[in-house]
Amino acid sequence: MIIGLFGEDSTLTLALQNDLEEKGFGACRSTRPLPRQQSQHLVFRERQLPSDWKSLREAGMVLVWVGEPVEPAVSFDLVLPLGQSEGEALEKLSHLVRPKLAGPPRPSWDEYFMRIAQVASMRSNCIKRKVGAVVVKDRRIVSTGYNGTPRGTRNCNEGGCPRCSGLAASGTRLDECLCSHAEENAITQAAYHGTSVKDGCLYSTEEAR
Repeated sequence: MIIGLFGEDSTLTLALQNDLEEKGFGACRSTRPLPRQQSQHLVFRERQLPSDWKSLREAGMVLVWVGEPVEPAVSFDLVLPLGQSEGEALEKLSHLVRPKLAGPPRPSWDEYFMRIAQVASMRSNCIKRKVGAVVVKDRRIVSTGYNGTPRGTRNCNEGGCPRCSGLAASGTRLDECLCSHAEENAITQAAYHGTSVKDGCLYSTEEAR
C-alpha cells in the first residue's frame, strides 16, 4: 500500500508523515517506477500533485491532500484543511488506512487447498497433462502428490512413459502408460511415511470427464 501525502509543508503534514512511519510505512522518494510489492507499505511526500495523478491512482496509490481544498476535478481519498486539529486529522487518516491494510478477503478453506493443489501440479513431469492433489484432515495437509512416472524410473518428460512419448490419442494405448495419478501419489506418499488418510479429504485439479 502506498500513500501519497501532498500539500503544503506544515506541522500537520509532518505529524501525519510521522504517524505513518510509526505504523511501519517506509519513505518512497520516487513514483517512477511505482513500487508494486503488495507487502510493502510506503508513504510518498511531495508538495505538488503531479500532472499524471490519474496514473498514480490506477497504480493503487492512496491520495491525501493537506491544505486548502484543491480543484474538484482531482479525486483525493482524503482532504485535510490546515485548520484541522492534529487529533482529528490522525483519526481520519487512520480510518482511511485501516481497512485498506486489511487487504482482500482471505480465501475459503476449499480455495486455499485447491490453490496448493494447483501449485503441486506444477511439479508434474507428465507431458500430456499436469495434475496436482492434496490430502487434508482436520484442515491440515497430510500429503501432496502430482502425476508422473513412479519413483526410480525415468521421468515422463525424459521419455520414461511410452504412451506419453508416442502422443497417443485420448483413451488409447492405456496399457502402455507408466504415469501414476496425482491422487494415487498423494495417498502413496502418506502411506510411505506411515500417515493415515482415513476420513481425510482429497483435493485434485483433475477435471471431471
